[in-house]
Amino acid sequence: MKKISTKLTLAMLSVTVAVLAFVGAALMINITLDYFSSFGREMELVFEDGRFTEIYDGFSGDTDALADYLENALSSFQTPRDYYILKDGNVVKSSRTGGSLKMTDNLRRVLDGGYSRDGKLTSDALDFALDMGGGYTAYVLDGKQALALRLRDIALLFLQALVIGIVLAAALSFIISKRLTHSIKKLEDGAQRMSRGEFTQVEVKTRDEVGGLCRVFNEMSEQIQSDFEQFERAESAQREFVANVSHELKTPLTVIKSYAQTLNSMELDADTRKKFLKTIDGETDRMSEIVEQLLYISKLEQPPAKLIRLDLKELCRQAADALLLESGKKGVTVRVEGEGFVRSDRERVTTIIYNLLTNAIKYSDEGGLVTVTVTGGDKPSVSVVDNGIGIPPEDIGRVFERFYRTDKARGRKTGGTGLGLAIAKESADSLGARLTAASTPGVRTEFLLEFSYD
Repeated sequence: MKKISTKLTLAMLSVTVAVLAFVGAALMINITLDYFSSFGREMELVFEDGRFTEIYDGFSGDTDALADYLENALSSFQTPRDYYILKDGNVVKSSRTGGSLKMTDNLRRVLDGGYSRDGKLTSDALDFALDMGGGYTAYVLDGKQALALRLRDIALLFLQALVIGIVLAAALSFIISKRLTHSIKKLEDGAQRMSRGEFTQVEVKTRDEVGGLCRVFNEMSEQIQSDFEQFERAESAQREFVANVSHELKTPLTVIKSYAQTLNSMELDADTRKKFLKTIDGETDRMSEIVEQLLYISKLEQPPAKLIRLDLKELCRQAADALLLESGKKGVTVRVEGEGFVRSDRERVTTIIYNLLTNAIKYSDEGGLVTVTVTGGDKPSVSVVDNGIGIPPEDIGRVFERFYRTDKARGRKTGGTGLGLAIAKESADSLGARLTAASTPGVRTEFLLEFSYD
């Protein structure tokens, strides 16, 4: 059997290696994602520039003008990239001489008519292609050589850190193990007596953490077996909860930290400082919103408060009025129709309607329409329909999960936390109501709240 000192040394070494490996991998992935994102932003600058628009709108095969523009535009960026001008799939001009052009999925799609930009992490290169009309195609290719060099430097740096970390971990574990061995040996003797049924007090005179462990050891022994399964379930739920919350808070925390560091380290003009502080304030509000929503979810574990007769149409109108600013920004019209009453908890029903309307407005296109239809009778209901982007079939069954988004990038842009629909669903469940979703992507999306009583 290995000694405690050996185990402690191996454990610390394993943790050191695991942590450094994780950090290194995470950093490389983030660098790669940032590189991909930078490519996309730079291509938008190139192909949305006014000079290119003039060339594109009046393009009639003048490849010289197009080549000159691409040469100048791409040279303004630090990362080297090649351009190609194709006619019916054949290269007529390029920034490279000799060699052959590999046919990528992006290029193939554009040659068939359209627009495409590759963004897969596993792709051999980044490329951007645009159909110029008349059989001509503008194509930009980044072989990712700059990214490879950057990742190589990071890998070498973390290799050095790994060697140093292993040496320090080994030395530290040796020192700690020597100091702990004496007290732990006494604890082992007491545990052996307990294994034989001799439930006597473990005699350790130290007042440190080991001594405290010995004092509570006997008190906990009788409860360990019965509480084990419950503890495992609670721990699993806690890990999932912490992972989800950590994931959601990571982005605003990163933004706040980076903007705060920039404000602290750079001299910025008043407008830029104001913009940065506004961003920090917005991300802080986002974190506060997440915390408030999580607290509200925990509140749903309690039974509903006093049940009163509610005018569903009036509640829908109030929610639409409260969201008038958000809908007005996008030019979205919210129309409330029908009549209906229900006996229920006012706060929870209001929360459901508000969250459904918020979601509908958020994912509606500019100038869209959100229709709220109230139905009375024995089974009163509220239907919220929008003509926005819709929900893909593979995601329709998961839209009510906590922190789940069908489009994470768009969810970030619109400020969503991924909790609104989850709160609506859990609120409906707590009231004995039924909340379902149906969608035809790009056509309509409907959320239907049905009550089983009047």
